[in-house]
Amino acid sequence: MSAPTTTAHPLQTLPREDYARLEQRGLAGLVPAILDSAVAERWRTDYPGWRGRYWAWIGDEAGVLRLRPINVTRQRAQRAA
Repeated sequence: MSAPTTTAHPLQTLPREDYARLEQRGLAGLVPAILDSAVAERWRTDYPGWRGRYWAWIGDEAGVLRLRPINVTRQRAQRAA
């Protein structure tokens, strides 16, 4: 018996600035709103590298928005000039 295959897309990591723009438009957010859902449970299985904090609507190859788990990079420290 073979292991089940997954059709999960690669986990995306967005820069903090991109995430903030998506969040402002209602296209991304924090996971607590969906934490206890079957969606979050499946994401934990399908995306082992997911930190479990953020989600976003991401366009697929056909341009259709799909709800996906994402990781967000930390904000870079700004250097004084």
